Amino acid sequence: MAEFFGFLKVFVMCGTVFFITMTVLLALPQSKLRSVGLEMSKWALVCGLLLMVPSPVDVLPDVVPGIGWLDDIGYILGAICAANSAMNERKRRAMWEEAEFEQTLAAKRGEASQTDSDDDDQREAA
Repeated sequence: MAEFFGFLKVFVMCGTVFFITMTVLLALPQSKLRSVGLEMSKWALVCGLLLMVPSPVDVLPDVVPGIGWLDDIGYILGAICAANSAMNERKRRAMWEEAEFEQTLAAKRGEASQTDSDDDDQREAA
């Protein structure tokens, strides 16, 4: 029994650290860590909801057929919605990174053409 409570203590401490970390990441505006943290938390929600389906701990007991399965159906629907949201977050982050990459390339091309025109100006002056 002591081993279980030791495991529970470690689990709660890790969960608390994860929760605080996620709260800090979610507070950062437009950071890559924020988008990764959002996606990770959504996937964690999917896992948690899917683990609730076979769990004996239910909002509605499974003793009554049909009515007892309503919460399980809700868990599954919530997991599907969270997974869809996580995939959309990944697409949004990929588009953001692609736009940022294109902007960096354009800036480098602008610098290269600016350097070339400066060299041409110096040649003409000589």
